[in-house]
Amino acid sequence: MKRYHRRRRSRRRRSSLSASNWGPILALSGTVLGIIAVIALVIFVGLPKLLPLIGISYRAPFSPTPTPAPTPAPTPTPNPMELFDANAAETEVVFNEIKDYKWFGDPYFYGGKLMLTGGKLVDGKAVMSDLMIWDPELRSAEKLDIQRENTHFMFPKFNDAWIVYLDANFDGGGKLCAVKRDDAQHTVNVIKTVYAGQPEPMLYEHYIAWIERTGTRMDKLFLCDLDTLETTTLHMFSNNSYGQSLPCIIDGVLVWADAETTGSNDADDTSVIYSVKLGSSRIESIHTGTYAHDPMSNGSYAAWLDSHHAPDAKLYCISAAGSEPHMVEAGVVQFGMGKDFLAYSKDEAIYLYRFDNKKSYKLSGEYEKAQFMGVSDSHVIWMDVTTRERDILKYSEVP
Repeated sequence: MKRYHRRRRSRRRRSSLSASNWGPILALSGTVLGIIAVIALVIFVGLPKLLPLIGISYRAPFSPTPTPAPTPAPTPTPNPMELFDANAAETEVVFNEIKDYKWFGDPYFYGGKLMLTGGKLVDGKAVMSDLMIWDPELRSAEKLDIQRENTHFMFPKFNDAWIVYLDANFDGGGKLCAVKRDDAQHTVNVIKTVYAGQPEPMLYEHYIAWIERTGTRMDKLFLCDLDTLETTTLHMFSNNSYGQSLPCIIDGVLVWADAETTGSNDADDTSVIYSVKLGSSRIESIHTGTYAHDPMSNGSYAAWLDSHHAPDAKLYCISAAGSEPHMVEAGVVQFGMGKDFLAYSKDEAIYLYRFDNKKSYKLSGEYEKAQFMGVSDSHVIWMDVTTRERDILKYSEVP
């Protein structure tokens, strides 16, 4: 009988780290590393993100100190005149349809359009017989159906609601008139009959102002509300030359000049420029330290001539902030004011003076002789009188 012997399969015992002496050490090391990782995560990731949210500045250890970025220098805003090309900006008023006028006068811009008078030869006399509005884009003019009673139109001005002008006589006097823009019949409203001189009306919204000779030694500053045709006397000039000076209205501020000392000699006098906001009774004053003629103000600056358009007249301006008067130029014949500038004529040329940089720029052409015609709606207007065969009206829009 055979015996079968069962072989025993010997199994190799597997070694276990946990059962060895290294097990506890490795477990402890893993725990410590985990704790360190969590702490590092909090210190280097969590705190830098969370603390700034509650207004606490925090920088993680060993992180490089950030180099402060230099504050960028602001780019200075270029002055509009730096890119201004006077030759390119100069525009000549040309009529495509109406060509039978020999003279033009009293140009006035508003809303991008130009109103002016047109003159013809009538019975051997130059008569400014018509009122016209010229459109620069269409380069065409519309003759207004407004009838004059006297010799010719002078000093027309207009806005969205009104047209005002002087219906003048050759020898002085006439009628100050107003016409509503929306009146299809062009009904003429006579504001006041004038018996001496040729007063120029100044228009703002539904107000006009003018200075008029009312006696041998008396002039008055009038203000009229066109909606009611009520006229008020704002100021009287007695026995001095200030009645020959023009008032001015810009942005609802009316200004005029008078003597600082009553009864003083004009030649030795210093003047005060008065201003009042239309609708208000408060009158402000600027003591110029010089004689002041034809004062103007835009609310931020005031300007004036120190004589009656004499060859050596000086143009002054002063800031409303209370600075000392600054002489802009000498030998100025006439000037006008815009929001950011003065325009003036000197030596038969037209110049622009900027308030922001106190610099002057020439507007008229190099070989052009120019006669200053005014400033309105940011446009400087002049007459090219290089040749007198015909009136050549030009303007430049100031940036």
